[in-house]
Amino acid sequence: MENKKKGGRPAKEKDKLSTSINLKLTQEDFKTVKGKAEKLGIKTTQYAREMTLKGKVKDRFTLEELDLMRKLSGMANNLNQIAKRINQNEFLQIGLDLVVLANRIKELVDDC
Repeated sequence: MENKKKGGRPAKEKDKLSTSINLKLTQEDFKTVKGKAEKLGIKTTQYAREMTLKGKVKDRFTLEELDLMRKLSGMANNLNQIAKRINQNEFLQIGLDLVVLANRIKELVDDC
């Protein structure tokens, strides 16, 4: 019987985490490390590994930052629609829309 190739994407070649370091912490130090890892949304071991190898852990976006980016993205979409209408000579309505959009941006910036 011939060896048939499997379909689909080839398996990733990934270095396996096969070697360990035994690290002992006080209960208080462990709580601190665990709290920092939870704040970043990663496991404690991943936090310790990245701090050991890189000396820092890249922050993820907070829920507030994600919400702000979503709002700004929506405003950018509105701005593109306004530009399209300007090109279609709908100047009066565009002026009103720009005032509304400017007010929303000001409110968003003032909230920060």
